[in-house]
Amino acid sequence: MSENAVGRRQALRGAGIAAGGVAIAGLATATPAAADSDDGLSGSWLCRRQDDGSTETVRLVLSFAAGGVFVSHDISPALPPFTGTWSRHGKSFQATFWSGFAGEEGPGSVGPTIRVRLRGSLSRGRISGTYRITVFAPNSETEVLDSGTGTVSGRRISA
Repeated sequence: MSENAVGRRQALRGAGIAAGGVAIAGLATATPAAADSDDGLSGSWLCRRQDDGSTETVRLVLSFAAGGVFVSHDISPALPPFTGTWSRHGKSFQATFWSGFAGEEGPGSVGPTIRVRLRGSLSRGRISGTYRITVFAPNSETEVLDSGTGTVSGRRISA
């Protein structure tokens, strides 16, 4: 493997996770992201996340946008952003988002992709939750190379 290859730790760390929490099963419909009020999820949140089994804490920004658009970006240490979608169920929410990494030949080569699924909640102006990271082999959405879980929490970023 070349030095550009993504190792397990980097791939899992790269999963720049959003807030998680308890999945709410059985709710009929999600509230559209655009329907949030000032005390809702829309906007960006400065968060800290920690993969289960690790002592390392990662700082990241989670952004909930209209139309269900979701962006997660690790900022310390910095890694590529993840993009996806989210929905809200009362004070709970869920998101699924993806990113990719270069392959062994470096930039421009096909490498692993990472999917993150998170479940979270909003309470007293803070978000918190849990996430599951899945690392897929290049060109695959079924061949799992690795997986992990963790927790995240944060506060709204003021303009």
